[in-house]
Parts: sequence; C-alpha cells; structure tokens
Amino acid sequence: MRSNSKDQLLSERSSSFRKMVLEEAVVVRNAAKSYGKKVVLKGLNMTVSRASIYALLGASGCGKTTLLSCIVGVRHLDNGEVWVLGGTPGSKGSGIPGPRVGYMPQDISLTGEFTVSDALYYFGRINGLDNVEIEERQDFLTDLLQLPSANHLVKNMSGGQQRRVSFAAALIHRPELLILDEPTVGLDPVLRENLWTYLIKITQTEGTTVLITTHYIEEAKDANKIGLLREGELLTESSPQHLLNRFQTESLEEAFLTLSQMQTNRLTAVTHVNNAQVDDNNSNINKNISSEDKTSRYQRTRDQVSSLRRFKALMAKNIIQFFRYYSGLVFAVFFPLLQVSAFFIGVGGEPKGLKIGIVNDEAGNCDYGNDIGNIWYNEVNDIPECNWSNLSCRFIHNYKDTILEQEYYNDITEANAAVQKGKVSGVMHFGSNFSEALLSRLDVSLATVNTSEYLADITASQINIFLDMSDLHLGVIVKKTLMDHFFEIFQDVLTSCGYPEKYTNLPIRFENPIYGSNNYTSYKQFMAPVYLLTLAFFIATYVSSSLLITERAEGVWNRSLVQGVKTAEILLSHFLTQSVIICVHTAIIMCLSFPVWGLDCQGSLYIVTLFVFLMGLGGLMYGFFISVTCSNHTMAHYASAGSFWPLVLLTGGLWPVEGMPRGLRYISYILPTTLPSISMRQVMDKSKLIYEWEVFNGFLIIIGWILVLLMFSLISLKSHTKFS
Repeated sequence: MRSNSKDQLLSERSSSFRKMVLEEAVVVRNAAKSYGKKVVLKGLNMTVSRASIYALLGASGCGKTTLLSCIVGVRHLDNGEVWVLGGTPGSKGSGIPGPRVGYMPQDISLTGEFTVSDALYYFGRINGLDNVEIEERQDFLTDLLQLPSANHLVKNMSGGQQRRVSFAAALIHRPELLILDEPTVGLDPVLRENLWTYLIKITQTEGTTVLITTHYIEEAKDANKIGLLREGELLTESSPQHLLNRFQTESLEEAFLTLSQMQTNRLTAVTHVNNAQVDDNNSNINKNISSEDKTSRYQRTRDQVSSLRRFKALMAKNIIQFFRYYSGLVFAVFFPLLQVSAFFIGVGGEPKGLKIGIVNDEAGNCDYGNDIGNIWYNEVNDIPECNWSNLSCRFIHNYKDTILEQEYYNDITEANAAVQKGKVSGVMHFGSNFSEALLSRLDVSLATVNTSEYLADITASQINIFLDMSDLHLGVIVKKTLMDHFFEIFQDVLTSCGYPEKYTNLPIRFENPIYGSNNYTSYKQFMAPVYLLTLAFFIATYVSSSLLITERAEGVWNRSLVQGVKTAEILLSHFLTQSVIICVHTAIIMCLSFPVWGLDCQGSLYIVTLFVFLMGLGGLMYGFFISVTCSNHTMAHYASAGSFWPLVLLTGGLWPVEGMPRGLRYISYILPTTLPSISMRQVMDKSKLIYEWEVFNGFLIIIGWILVLLMFSLISLKSHTKFS
C-alpha cells in the first residue's frame, strides 16, 4: 500500500510538472554552469510564464548573459534541464531554434557592413517574412525605436544606435518568445519608457512572452515577475509589488540589497513558491512528454521557414559583406595580380651585374680589350698549317657578350682574395703559354713522340676556374655560362683553322631534350605549377580562415542559429560565395600567366585551369577548417602561416621530391599541392591528358582533400554548436 501511494504521488507530481512545462514559456531546473574553476550558475531554478514580462535583475557578471545563452542553446549547461515553449531547445517541439523566438544578445551581433535596412531584411527573411511584411515592420520599428536612416551602415553608428537596430532585428518577426539581454543600455529615459510600454502592450495584445535582463533595477517595476540573480543564485522570483510588500520598502533596489545581505550572511534561503526544488524524478521529465502535448495554444502559424528562403537570405548577406568590405575586395582582385606578376618578373630572368675575375699570365689585360688574339692559316708545301697567339684574349673578349663583367687582377692570390670578399663571383686563370700549349695539344702525333711533353701541354692549355658556390643557383649559372661559351669559341677557332668540329666535342653529347629546354631560364617553367597552385591555395585559405571567425566574433553566427539557420547552410552559403571569388582568382592567374607573361603550355589550358580552380577550393576548405577549429584570428593566422612553409618546402618546388628520405617522400605525396603540381607540370610540358594516371592522381589528391576538410569542418561545427 505504501509503495502504491508513493508511486501515485510521484505520478501526480510528474503529471503536474509536465503540465507546467507545457503551459509555461521557459522552465529551468537545477541549472549549473562553470568556466574552469569559476562557478557561474549554482543549481538555479526559474519559471517564466507565458504572455508576461519576466525581468532578470543582477549586477554585471552575475550570470545573466550565461543563463540566457543556455536558454537559447548557444551554450550548454553542465547540469540541469531547460524547457522552452514546451520542449528542450533543439527538439522538434521547441521554439528554439526557429522563428517562434526573438533573441537580442548583449553584444550588438550585427554585420558591420549592413545598413539598417539590410539588417532588418536579413533577420526578417530568415524568420519567414516576405518583403512587404518587412517593409511594414521596418516603418513601424523606425518610429518606435528612433532608428537611423535606412541606408546608414551599422559600423558607422554609435553604440546606442547599434543597440536599437539590434533590438529591432529581434522584434521584426513578432516572435512568440522575446529574449532580450540588457536592451536598454545606452538609451535615454524617454525611449526606455516607450520600449517598456511597447513590451507591456505586446504581452497583453499578442500573447508575447518577454524575458529581459537588466542591471537597471528600478526599470523592472512594470514586469509581471522579477528574478533577482546574484553570484549564480536566484535569490527570489516574485512580482515587484509582492517583493516590496515582503520587505516593507518602496524601492526594488533596497529589496535587492536586503536579499544580497541575507545571502552573504547565509541567514536564510529566500525562494518563491514557483521556485521550489524539483524532485529528481522530474529532471528528465521531457522524455515523457508526448509529441501531441508539445503543441501549445500560443504557437503561431509560422513555426518553420524553408531552407531555400534562409539560404537566399544568407547568400544576400554574404554578397553585401563582400562588396562593402572594400579592403577585402581590393585584396581579392589585386593581390593575385601582384603576386603572379612578381613571380614572372622576379624568377627566371637573366642575372645581371655578376663579375668574374681574370688573371691572364699570357697577355695581361689584353691591351684593355683591344687585343683579341691572332689566328693565321698557311699552306706550306700543300700542307695546311694554323697558328695563333694570345688566344686567351679571344676567349676573354667573347665572354663580354655573356652575363659576366670582367675584372683584371695581377695574380691568382689577389683574385682569390676578391672572391672571398664578395667582389667577384669567380676567377678565370690563363697560363703564360696558354695559346702555344693549346696548339700543341691538338697535335696528336706529339702524344706518341713525347708523352711527358704532351701531358705538360694539356696542363698548360687548361683554363683554371675558381667559383664562389655559396650561392648555388648563381654558381651553377656561371659554370654553365662559362662552359657553353668555351665550346662555342673553341669551335669557332678550330673551324677558322680548318679543323673538324668534332675535335671540340666531348665523348658524351647532350642532344636537344625530349621535354623542356637546356636554358637555365626554363627554371621559371619548372617552378610555375608549384607557385601558381600554392598561390591559389593560400589566397583562398587566408580569406576563408578569417571569414567564419569574424562572423562568430560579431555574434551574427549564433544569433542566426537561434533563429533556425543551420550550420551547414551557413557553410554552404560561404562556400558558394567564395567559389565565385576563386573563379575570379583563377581567371586572373591564368590570363596573367599565359597570354600576358607568355608561360608555355604544351597541353590543354582547360585542364590547367581546372587544377588552379580546384586548388583554390581546397584552400577554401582548409581555411574553413582552420576557422572552425581556432577560436580567434591570432590562432588562425598562426595555423595558416605555420602550414604554409611545410607545404612550400615539401611540395617538390625548391628541391626534388626524389631527394627526400623515403618516409618524408610519402608524406609529401599526400600533401594537397605536391602531386597536383607534378600533374600540372605533366600537362604543361608533356601534353598529358586528364585520364592519364600522371594527371589523374593529382585530381584525386585535391578532390580528396576538399571532401575530407569539408567533413571535418562540419563535424567540428556540430561539436561546438547545439543546433546543427
């Protein structure tokens, strides 16, 4: 019998509590919230009746904003339960997220590039209003709140004007539940009085429920119920008059002071009958509420807004932001233009101002360039005979047409010292009998007569070159220039003497390459795929990594989620908007690289264009991933800059991938820019087609990165957001 009585009592209490949850606008039970060691809410209970004004009072930092953010689902309680309009926030029967609620956060939470009209149109559209309704409400709210002109930008307004526009955005769609976090801060007393008059009116005529926080205690005298919050505890829930009568005072501030002293001294626990502790059996009572019960008589016809309508509003917002953010617009157009131009101007050009030291023991300074050596050809007894003198001057003279400027030195020691001091890039040394030894070297018969003399001539006929190879690129260029011109000059000398040209050829002969060019300026052709794809990737990364962080920092992100916008919709809208910008970047990169700067492409330009565009999309998704995993701009910049250099170093542009250790090479291959760069080079230099594996694997890598980063971005957003 006792057991049956206890079960019956619990059943009656559960039924009573379920009825209260359905009939009241907001019910909070046993709410607890902490930030690290700081306890913000301590087992708080609160009940907000429908069609009434509930004023939550308390000093700054007492937990008011935290409590409201938990009610609307922006933050999560550590413990406790919340019911809003008959259901838990995020459930099918709740008014949150969706147009049944209007939410004004403590921060402005508006896009700075919005005008007054833009802000009201955006929040009106995501809450299901058509343009005619928005215009009517805008006219009404402009008069009520004394809003600035419709075309006034939010970022150019004063703080008070911004708060009024934010207030209007919460009122625009006539919500069933209106949650306002200190809306009257910075308003003059007359306007504040008008707002309270309007709030009283809509609770009485439209059945609207208003939950408002303020630290102006006396302005809450017109509320139906007030809750006094201090240090995370609700000291009381009561009507203003009941509270004044209870403490025999004429001022709510005095009553609050008395309650605060009582809390501090722990003399008593003051609670209102509606704030009674709830039995543990009721903590999960929402699980027992049927879907039929969640339909409230106060629920209005506009419960849901189509995804298409919300998405159109998001796209309009993004477009307005982009075209009004002038510095970003300039960056989007001129930055790729400058970067591409800088690459083609700065890379692959012929080095200028290089100096080579000359030590000529045969002819000194060659009469300051006037002596270019002598070659004479005779036939004695029908036998051709060729002689020359000061042939070193001919070599020196013909090197004037190269990239090297000549500096004469008296001895090799002085010249080497000049190399050490950085005055010259290298030294050419001609022996005292260079011409005679070179002529003797060509006399093959001498090698069979006197081998030691022939070997001496070989040594004397050498041009000794000492280079500064600390700058590897310049050292290689100087070495190649000297080598190429030596054989050209030597062939010309022997041809003048009637010798066969093959006498000057080495045993190994490099024919014209199958792909590419022997010219060192082709390094630009080699670097271009890596540079262009890396540029496309990181321009998109830089833009998108700051985009979502800015939106979340401004508060527009969370405010939109409360109104029913999905995180996937926000991400997709930014993806489409930024994709248009990536198309612009791709067009700039392609037009500058090929028609303007003359980059050679043996294959299909359509395939190359597709590589650049997809790499931009990859960078876009990487930026989104950074922005949803980093909490502020500083961390995002560290992440994007920190990942830039590993990609540059390991992508095979600065040093061949084949020169890396095997393990690091495999890591390089799975990076988003390595294989696509190699594949793009295959198209540009070898005319490979998209279905060939050397090209197709690059597409697989970048598409894979796009999908993986998109998936991780969505997962991360859902983990940080209650409403997905």
